[in-house]
Amino acid sequence: MSDLCHRRETCRLCGSRKLTLAFKLTPTPPANAFVAEDKLNVAQVCFPLDLFFCEDCAHVQLLDVVDPKALFEDYVYVSGTSPVFVAHFKDYAADILERFNPPKDGLPEENLVVDIGSNDGTLLKFFKESGMRVLGVDPAKEIARRACQDGVETITGFFTPDMATRIAKEKGRAAIITANNVFAHIDDLTSGSC
Repeated sequence: MSDLCHRRETCRLCGSRKLTLAFKLTPTPPANAFVAEDKLNVAQVCFPLDLFFCEDCAHVQLLDVVDPKALFEDYVYVSGTSPVFVAHFKDYAADILERFNPPKDGLPEENLVVDIGSNDGTLLKFFKESGMRVLGVDPAKEIARRACQDGVETITGFFTPDMATRIAKEKGRAAIITANNVFAHIDDLTSGSC
């Protein structure tokens, strides 16, 4: 096993040690870590994909934790490349705006949308088109840079309590906060960092 990975001994959700191996897959390189054809013979770093079941809370999870920087700082998956996903985000943003009806011309803190793990800003673009102020947070350096170039302000980094305080101080409190497929990647769900 790589030094970029360690195995938890407790459930990510409830802290129980009553964990049962439910399904074992072949260790695999990180998702979307495609290599050029001329590099197919070069060994890639692989990580365990052992699925465990918590006997106390029934949470199904991977116990092997890959260093988030290794996974996400040079992340290559871009949300906007899937037409179905883009359509989903368009509907999702419209639904949130309809349900919660935040004022678009109110005080700054009344119309800010923050997306944690915002990727290329696909979701935030729909909020922005609706008149909301938007801010993305994503650790993928290149993807965050491109989101900014495309008009979606994005902070490069992992969302932490310190970052939340800084955002509230500099931008105001958010009216809407979204986080899609983020919690599945957090090692310590009680730390407040993602």
